[in-house]
Amino acid sequence: MTLLTTCFILSQTSRAQSTLPDSPTLGAQGTSSSLPPSNSVSHIAPQGTSLWIGTGKGLARSFNGGRSWESFRTVPEFASPGIFAIDVQGDTIWASTGFSKEVNDSRVQTGSGYTYSVDNGGTWTRLPQPLDAPGDSVVTYGINSVKFLPIVVPEQNVTFDLDATRSIVWVASWSSGLRRSTDLGRTWQRVVLPSLNLSTISPLDSLTNYRIDPRRDNNFLLFSVFAQSDSIIWAGSAGGINKSTDGGISWTKFNTLNQQAHILGNWVISIEGQRLDSSYRLWCTNWKADLDPNEQYGVCYTDDGGRIWNNFLQGVKAFDLAFKDSIAYVATEEGIYRTGDGGRSWNRSGTIIDKTTGQRITSSSFYSVGVINDTIYCGSADGLVKTIDNSAHPFGESWEVQRAYRAVGTAATTYSYPNPFSPAQEIVRLHYSTGGSPASVTIEIFDFGMNRVRTVVKDAQRSGTQEYDEIWDGLDDARNKVTNGVYFYRVIVNNGDPAWGKVMVLE
Repeated sequence: MTLLTTCFILSQTSRAQSTLPDSPTLGAQGTSSSLPPSNSVSHIAPQGTSLWIGTGKGLARSFNGGRSWESFRTVPEFASPGIFAIDVQGDTIWASTGFSKEVNDSRVQTGSGYTYSVDNGGTWTRLPQPLDAPGDSVVTYGINSVKFLPIVVPEQNVTFDLDATRSIVWVASWSSGLRRSTDLGRTWQRVVLPSLNLSTISPLDSLTNYRIDPRRDNNFLLFSVFAQSDSIIWAGSAGGINKSTDGGISWTKFNTLNQQAHILGNWVISIEGQRLDSSYRLWCTNWKADLDPNEQYGVCYTDDGGRIWNNFLQGVKAFDLAFKDSIAYVATEEGIYRTGDGGRSWNRSGTIIDKTTGQRITSSSFYSVGVINDTIYCGSADGLVKTIDNSAHPFGESWEVQRAYRAVGTAATTYSYPNPFSPAQEIVRLHYSTGGSPASVTIEIFDFGMNRVRTVVKDAQRSGTQEYDEIWDGLDDARNKVTNGVYFYRVIVNNGDPAWGKVMVLE
């Protein structure tokens, strides 16, 4: 068995940072801006016609489809800005927070607790990450005394998912496993799950010397949880997907080793339910966990409560799921996949360009997806995008790209980000303004000797309704990669005085 410490790379790499725009104060709770707080949108949670997003720079909400945002980054009840999970149920919002810290020359993801609101974000309450006392190692489970490894530090103890019913909050944490609270997080109860060599577990079983130790058993490393109802709970681990029909007391485990029509991979990244006209479909995304050499990446669903799993998108790393009636959307490292016929056929998002602003998403990886009516929202490390999906406008026909940036205001100022940048891994954005009026724009790149190496755009027409980014990939006009060093770029708007900027190329 392989202990999946590689999971700690997942959320960290999906949270690229960008410049946070200056924002005026909005009351005591949040800040208002026309832009999202970060271009790294790792979680999306619709709430009626409102949209909540979790980013590398905190939690934010939009009431108008992303035209303006309220950011909760500065609310003191948020212990750290990194959002690892969000759940919205009516006026109740829960968020799991965490950060990455240096431990023995490596980065370790660390849980910093939870923040929740029961009045739609008006006020917030902060809770610490659940930890055990050093001697807190036994829990009564029916006729058994089950031993737990006490989890006494927040390192490697991030809560990657949470879900709330009317009376219980469920949290899925990496080393702390599955826990629940019936008193809004004042106390937490540990949940007993089956070990890798058990397919079921019940309080009536005789569990001699049963011990829950996440260092030795991947089914105790939790990553996802979904409360289908107060009684039906699904929990995804690095060892499979677990189902309870009695409110989390007894469990059945499904993985690649104990079923014929099984899930694709034992590391269950996310779980979501799709309500159809006369049935209920349970979806999950799967990654390889190295328990079984036949494991694959992909997604699967069951229509019969887990007895038979239908597998799709084999070989594709998927992160998140969302639904619109019978249509399913999957956020993956290859784009957004869509199926309207239960997986028999799939469409995939192609190149995403906002035709109005010229903004382009350069990465194919998407980490989150959500649906409000006919609008599909997709989150990446490079910005938030949305598209309409209905009979008049097919999915992906047109896109709107929303990205965070620091406004410059006038055509006399420009900046680039990220800076320095590595052409082998990323692109650099050259940010500028037309001054608020329609304009013709030319941008050229020069080396340190002021020799022109690339014309990025020439006489490009821009509407002037907002500020713009143009992209340079680190290649010259002959499509050769430039060498390391300092480069200058010139922005000319309507043949006016040029604005100059500097970029460092560093492989």
